[in-house]
Amino acid sequence: MEDLQEGTLTDTSQSKKTRSVTFRIESSVVDELQREADAKEVSLNVLVNQVLRRFAEWGRYENKLGIMPVPKDLLSSLMNKAVVIAEENGIKDIDPYRDKIVKQAAEFAFDIMKDSVLFMKKNYNLWTVLAVLQEYMKVSGINADHIINGRKHIFVIQHDLGENWSLFTKELLQLIFERLAKVRIETHVTSNTAKAEVEL
Repeated sequence: MEDLQEGTLTDTSQSKKTRSVTFRIESSVVDELQREADAKEVSLNVLVNQVLRRFAEWGRYENKLGIMPVPKDLLSSLMNKAVVIAEENGIKDIDPYRDKIVKQAAEFAFDIMKDSVLFMKKNYNLWTVLAVLQEYMKVSGINADHIINGRKHIFVIQHDLGENWSLFTKELLQLIFERLAKVRIETHVTSNTAKAEVEL
């Protein structure tokens, strides 16, 4: 039988109400968590709070929504494969085909997001969609930043998945803002980053 350790967890975040709760956790799990906390140079308490917050905000929905963890390399290669197939079949001007695939993928992603957002947030609007998107990026290891300057909102997403994913991200953001906020956005993309600017 596994040894159990008893510990008290306190969320010390200044922006949230805190409570002390005592758990009994298998010693081997505590040891693994402590090693991870040491590697990240944070306290065990901070790491456990991060793990539990990730579960509360995202993890508990994954099975219900049919979300599976997928390696970044697989996602990148799936999008790139369509371009390779077109080239192998002698299509010289592949941009129209790539654009069509990217647009259809963005439309599909936008459509399925509605059910996910309603399930997780119980409300469907621009801000709940952006919140779910931000949570998804956080748990997927995608860097994202949202800067507010007066009425201007700047969103920067660094995904490291290649140019096709930048184009997909651009299309998805355009759909979100045009359909949910009735505003147009300015977008700029590089091979691994998508940036959107909008006034709200």
